[in-house]
Amino acid sequence: MLKRENIAVVLVLVGLAVPCNMRAASSPPSSTTEAVEGWQKEFEDVCSKTQDAMILSIDELTALVQKCDTLMPQIEKLDETRKKVYMGRLRMCRGLYAYVLESKKNEKK
Repeated sequence: MLKRENIAVVLVLVGLAVPCNMRAASSPPSSTTEAVEGWQKEFEDVCSKTQDAMILSIDELTALVQKCDTLMPQIEKLDETRKKVYMGRLRMCRGLYAYVLESKKNEKK
């Protein structure tokens, strides 16, 4: 008899959870959420290429440095904690790209 009670409790909880999830999923995203997602996607795209920095062309590296510069003002608008985390990572990504870019330019000379 105890098993049936446990199953009943689980079914009730699942039944309550499903409508909550449906409402959350169906609500339209706010413009703030879309803006955050936009810069975060760009941020992840830019910083995901650090492992390949040495094999990127000068043009690709230049573009990545410019994208980092474009993202900085957007990250400056975040709350202090998130700003500190994302800005630190972005500076490291930009620094790596700039260093590799300079190295490649010097090799050509």
